[in-house]
Amino acid sequence: MTLTLHMREMLRAVLAETRRLEAVGDRPPDGMDREEWRDLWWERRDFESFGVAHDLARWLGHAPTTSESAVFSRALWNMEDMGLLARVSRWGGRRTTHVRLSTEGRTAAERLLVEDRQAETPDLPIEWSQVELPLIELPPDAVEPGGEGRNA
Repeated sequence: MTLTLHMREMLRAVLAETRRLEAVGDRPPDGMDREEWRDLWWERRDFESFGVAHDLARWLGHAPTTSESAVFSRALWNMEDMGLLARVSRWGGRRTTHVRLSTEGRTAAERLLVEDRQAETPDLPIEWSQVELPLIELPPDAVEPGGEGRNA
């Protein structure tokens, strides 16, 4: 499965929104304004019913141009065809109002985050205690009596 840069950006954004809304508790955390929490709680309820609100401006960090809107709309259609997400229209019709990651889409998005972390810190030492290496078994005739291999 080949993902375009726009698809990758979309997966990262939807996963970040998904995680943010999944973390909302049933009570406001200490120090949070109750009205701010209430708005967040309603957003979470909306998320549970429909998915993440489609907000391209928030995901891009700026209002999208007409061409960006078209490109990302096409990316959403393609990602839905690939089985990575489902586009949802809250009020019916063809306009996408919410996006929901599939299991495969969430896995792909999580993989992208791991790749991003590795790209940001390529010089980190490998934690060998976390790496599982398969055991290699030599065929019985690979070592001759006396300890010398057959190719020695």
